[in-house]
Amino acid sequence: MGVISDAIDSLQEWCENLFKDGIKSQFDSISDLLTETFHKTTEDGGLISTFLTGHPASFSGSASGGTTVWSTIETLCNNVVVPIGGFILVIILLNDLIQTVIRGNNFKDFDDSIFIKWIIKALCGVILVSNVFYIASALFSFGTDACANGITTLFGTGDFLSTDLVLKKSALNSLGLGELITVWFISLIVHLGVMIMMVAIVIVLASRIIEVFMYLGVAPIPMAAMLDSGEWSGIGKNWIKQLLALSFQGFFIIIALGIFKTLFSNAIASLNSSTDGIILQMAMLLGYTVALIFTVLRTGAVSKSIFNAH
Repeated sequence: MGVISDAIDSLQEWCENLFKDGIKSQFDSISDLLTETFHKTTEDGGLISTFLTGHPASFSGSASGGTTVWSTIETLCNNVVVPIGGFILVIILLNDLIQTVIRGNNFKDFDDSIFIKWIIKALCGVILVSNVFYIASALFSFGTDACANGITTLFGTGDFLSTDLVLKKSALNSLGLGELITVWFISLIVHLGVMIMMVAIVIVLASRIIEVFMYLGVAPIPMAAMLDSGEWSGIGKNWIKQLLALSFQGFFIIIALGIFKTLFSNAIASLNSSTDGIILQMAMLLGYTVALIFTVLRTGAVSKSIFNAH
């Protein structure tokens, strides 16, 4: 019986060391994934710098360059949408002129200055509609500047985490085989969650920049509508709010990443400094990862809510 008992103990010890190494390997992989990914993405040509800090005029979807999407949308806007915006502007200006003329008590209180005001409004309208694509692109740069400053503040060294996520095996010594299996399984889910988080960020950033180009492509139409003195002006005002919301959505993503960075680093420090409640700490890591995924997916709604865009 002693030989069998020793064999069972040796097998149990081997399994425990196996799962300890597996848990440590999972955290090493998570550390490499976070550090390498965000180190590369905070450099020029990386994912974050391309989607968040880059001006739409330089976006091509590829780090190696190529034809920019901005030039394609610019051609489409100038050749197709500007004439439509000009037609809408003409209708609005004519209606505005008619309403202004007949408003003066059926021509009894006629003021010649209304023509000067109307001509000035028409000239300003033509200039705005013709150049609104470039004006809107410049407006979007407010958000990209905020994103660039935020990334520099949080990731000035290029690393997402100030220190690597190194989990000490000694923190797992007090756990039995069953608890180690549970912790290993949770660490596997955390690793998978971090990968899903990366994919979610890419999806949100890609859909955001595509939506930005859609708003830029039809820019002359809402700009022409905004010159109306009636209810049509709401179209243009809401368009500006939507553009600002999209612009600052990237900044909210950076805020979410900064919060996640602090929480994740603190949780790892707690794991290394304490031998109690490791499963709870692992569950918290998993919760932080899932929470960040949902937060990143909701940054668009948060930004639109702040700017009252609908």
